[in-house]
Amino acid sequence: MSLHHERGPMVVEDVAALPASPMIVAEGSVITPSCLPADAHAVWLLLHEPDSRGIPLYALLAEEIEAEVRVAHAPVIAIDGVEETLAAVEELFAEVLVGAPRARTLDERRALLREANLAQVEQVRGFYGRPWATGDPDAVERTFVCECGDAACVADVRATVGAAETAPALAAGH
Repeated sequence: MSLHHERGPMVVEDVAALPASPMIVAEGSVITPSCLPADAHAVWLLLHEPDSRGIPLYALLAEEIEAEVRVAHAPVIAIDGVEETLAAVEELFAEVLVGAPRARTLDERRALLREANLAQVEQVRGFYGRPWATGDPDAVERTFVCECGDAACVADVRATVGAAETAPALAAGH
């Protein structure tokens, strides 16, 4: 069974229920062109050479999604390094980004970064909230974004879910 056909529309529905501001970026292999509204701003990032991570299922899923994207004539960017990919995405969405609301102050940026990190905490807690999941979610380590708020900062912070949730802010020590 191909779960992305079932989960994709659910993800799109969840994203549509979020506030219009700040802008939302949703990523994931479960979202395909067929589950998006006609006016959606979307692009699919495809690898030059599909990465199967040693698991044939991943390679098959990547091939299926790429085929769906190609049949739909959806916008595609071939991934060719982080900076090149970011520049291509910014160019594709330049008109949308110009008029979009954005965090302009240090406090606004910090609040958005904190919100992103707490969303990751909730994802881990949601997983461990399932009856079959075992372990202590507070002890799970994850990579979070630095919450310093500096617009140029791209640092990550490695922390446990428990520490990330209770910290006033996660910073990379700079």
